[in-house]
Amino acid sequence: MSRPLVTIVAALVLLSAGCGRLGLGLPACDTPPGDPSTASVITAQAVPRADYAPCLNSLKLGWDEVEFEVESNLMILEFGRTREFEFQSFLEVRLTPSCDVGDAVPVPSGMDDVERFDNIDQVVAGIGVTIIPDGERPRIFAQSLVDDLGGVRVEGRQVSFTVDTDIDFSVRSRVNKALFTDEFVWIINDLDIDEGTLELRSTPDGEGARGLEVDEALDLMEDTTPEVRYQGQWFYVFNGGCITYDFDAEGTLATTIEQDAVETIGFYPNAELREAGLQAGYDLVGE
Repeated sequence: MSRPLVTIVAALVLLSAGCGRLGLGLPACDTPPGDPSTASVITAQAVPRADYAPCLNSLKLGWDEVEFEVESNLMILEFGRTREFEFQSFLEVRLTPSCDVGDAVPVPSGMDDVERFDNIDQVVAGIGVTIIPDGERPRIFAQSLVDDLGGVRVEGRQVSFTVDTDIDFSVRSRVNKALFTDEFVWIINDLDIDEGTLELRSTPDGEGARGLEVDEALDLMEDTTPEVRYQGQWFYVFNGGCITYDFDAEGTLATTIEQDAVETIGFYPNAELREAGLQAGYDLVGE
């Protein structure tokens, strides 16, 4: 007679920050299929016909808490941090029998039998600033300014400066062109050099400010620049199941969330685990 497993399990596991061992009761990627943990066996029962289930390696710095939940046709791993005594989730990973990828874009999965689709809204880590000098003297000054500002950051985002030296076009047309690729434009003329100021633009229609010192321009950029953000979904589709990554990460956490997610979460081969469970007498076949 086969032994049914409890089909609903919920556990909140607190882990210290930084790379470390997984807490008890979590499906670890290094669990041998022939000697599975209780978490791994229950995970296999959740979506019994899925070829894979998500599993965990060591956690990254800032991944403070993991909430693990298993129900019929659903497995959830929710990663978060505690801020002001409140659990804040930045990544939820779900195993389900199927999923609707919608308008997500296909990307390589790195696995022959798995398809991946991404639907991501991202604010990248860098901030682009084009400096437009109005004349030869401002051009020389602009280049020296770029050398002095190497390594400056705004809202934790690295600022990269480009000097536009295409003097064959008007300042207005050069501003409009630059704002298609960069968030901000600095305009410098002869008067700015004499007074130690610049003009800041953030939209083609002229929104910004004149007569700013460099520090004032950087402060104004900080007030209007969003933090690095990584939000959206990854979908991994395979025989019998789908693993969905649902991201909502901001700030320094978002700058490395893609690589951290790949390194932290693996795919456990359920076929081997099901065979081991069946041999142990568990009902892992499902309806």
